[in-house]
Amino acid sequence: MQTLHGRVGGTYAGYDVSLETDGTEVRGRIGGTTQGADISLDYSSGRISGRIGGQVMGFDVVGALEPNFIRVRMGGASMGEDLHLERQSGVFEGRYGGVVMGKDVHLRVVQEPTSKPEMWLEGRIGGASMGKDAKLQGNAPPELAALIAVVAYKLLEDAESASSSSSGGGG
Repeated sequence: MQTLHGRVGGTYAGYDVSLETDGTEVRGRIGGTTQGADISLDYSSGRISGRIGGQVMGFDVVGALEPNFIRVRMGGASMGEDLHLERQSGVFEGRYGGVVMGKDVHLRVVQEPTSKPEMWLEGRIGGASMGKDAKLQGNAPPELAALIAVVAYKLLEDAESASSSSSGGGG
């Protein structure tokens, strides 16, 4: 069984990540007991698909997940967002969302040369000033770690958007 755990976002405004995969299924949780989402993904032959969260408040994930590139759609055909990352020299770089409203992604993979294959993934999603840090570790494939980091970022963005729209603005 492969594992992945860590945090995306800061100490107070972030989500913990805890998941396991057997190479064909990915299961776990992003966030805490009351906020966050369950992970339920099928993962084989370079394809990934499944659901993050529940039927009402969740979103679908469908796409290609290879060691050197990630091409995934999160959400539906009209309201979803694309994730395009390429890996060169141990760094996943690319974009989440569109050209205008999207976010830059820069995630560095560090493999630990020990008898136990441990991997760290760290970096930033969303730019220097408005972005969030990602720090994950485990023995899951790095491309899966990169995808999960962006999924956690999306969940944080969605929670912040819901919180700001419900806390103000009415006239």
